[in-house]
Amino acid sequence: MKDRRIRRALFGLLSGVLVASTAAPALAQAWLPPKGEASFSLGYGNVFVNKHYLGTSAGPGDNVESDFGHIRSQSVEIGLGYGLTDRLAASVAIPYILTKYYGTPGQNFFPHTISVDDGQYHGIFQDFKINLSYQALQGRVAVAPFVSAVIPSHSYTYFAHSAAGKGLREYLVGTSFGARLDQLLAGSYVELTYSYAFVERVLGVHHDRSNGFLEVGYYVTPSLSLRGIGTAVYTHGGLVLREADVLPPPEVFLHHDQIDHESGISLGGGVSYVLTGSTELYVAYLTQVQGRGGHKIKDSLSFGVSYSFSPAQLGRRIFPPKSPGTPVGTP
Repeated sequence: MKDRRIRRALFGLLSGVLVASTAAPALAQAWLPPKGEASFSLGYGNVFVNKHYLGTSAGPGDNVESDFGHIRSQSVEIGLGYGLTDRLAASVAIPYILTKYYGTPGQNFFPHTISVDDGQYHGIFQDFKINLSYQALQGRVAVAPFVSAVIPSHSYTYFAHSAAGKGLREYLVGTSFGARLDQLLAGSYVELTYSYAFVERVLGVHHDRSNGFLEVGYYVTPSLSLRGIGTAVYTHGGLVLREADVLPPPEVFLHHDQIDHESGISLGGGVSYVLTGSTELYVAYLTQVQGRGGHKIKDSLSFGVSYSFSPAQLGRRIFPPKSPGTPVGTP
């Protein structure tokens, strides 16, 4: 029963955290649903970027936070998960992203001179996230290796402050580890997920990425759970940018958001509450505490709902089996 509660909470919370993250793996978790159980999640994310991380002309090891304008991203993500067998589960998700570039307060600073950087919201569907997980170990300790794919839903603008994403295909391999910590504190657990993303190359530049997700949770009551969350990302390779006066050639700068050497750590927490045996509400907040390259996320808020159900049982409720008719010839 505890595993089921943790599994539901993680699916919903992961959906919310991922929709509010700029570099997120697909939906993956250590405790998978049993055969025939489905999960639906609807999450909202709101991300505010207030700085850019850049190196300096003094050397690649230096790092400064530069104010090149503020960015607000709002998103709604739909996620579906299903237990194919008692050990194999699949999930898919896609977000709709609304982005807005504010410029720097007191300035009309739109250096990319791109139409979507006009200070207005622009919305599009972003990338499909598809995941397949295998329950290698389940119980007090759970292990679930997975493979995932991130596929752009269509061609969209990637060279802009308010771009919805990078527009690149990614193929991930990773593993989720989970453990109930009842011996240390009744009702507590921990989950750790690591994935390596093989990212589509641009201009021949290698820029694969490591992703990490850590959660420590505690059930205050059977319905209410608290959790601390940490995420990490590191780009293997990529382009290291200096300050604005040391930019790469134009043909490279056009793709710098796609191939930038980025790393970062975000920390925060979340709360989940079970409304019924199958419906759960969640909210989470993260802020970036360390980074190099790319955007600095000042605030990342997500909330939503997850619902677990059996499609077979739902079908029987909607279309109940007909009672057998009276045999022909019966008096």
